Amino acid sequence: MNTNTSLLHSSVEEKVVVCITPQSNSRRLIDKGAQIAQEHGGQLHILHVQKGNTIFQNQEALKWLEQLFIYGSEMGGMVHALCDEEIPSCIARFVKEEGVTKVVLGEVPKPLKKESAKSKKEPLFNRILNALPKEAQIIIVEREEKQQNSKREGWDARGNYSIA
Repeated sequence: MNTNTSLLHSSVEEKVVVCITPQSNSRRLIDKGAQIAQEHGGQLHILHVQKGNTIFQNQEALKWLEQLFIYGSEMGGMVHALCDEEIPSCIARFVKEEGVTKVVLGEVPKPLKKESAKSKKEPLFNRILNALPKEAQIIIVEREEKQQNSKREGWDARGNYSIA
């Protein structure tokens, strides 16, 4: 058996996807995704999924996305904008189809955590986490205000890496 051939087939190309929303915190997520992709010699993908059938509904959000897409491209990323009624399954499908190995997500803001605790519906963030393929490593980047108070990083029970 040729060992060189088996080594080529056993290596997995790293593909990092950063899931963004039209807000300033997404720039930090792109930075983190670019850093991870560079450290692992992998590809960087920037993904935004809009609920519905067009990303052109909100002009303010469109301006933010345009800026983020330009920034993501400048950081070496391939930009993807998708529309779907079911955001978690759309993200999961993208991860599977593209062979993504690492998914970078931003932590949910505290006000949204409190709102979703009152609601009986499972929060979107949790639905995204649950929909993602188990093979993909999930990296959750804490919000900026939290980062100033603590510097933690480590693995959770699912084997996902969190950076604080």
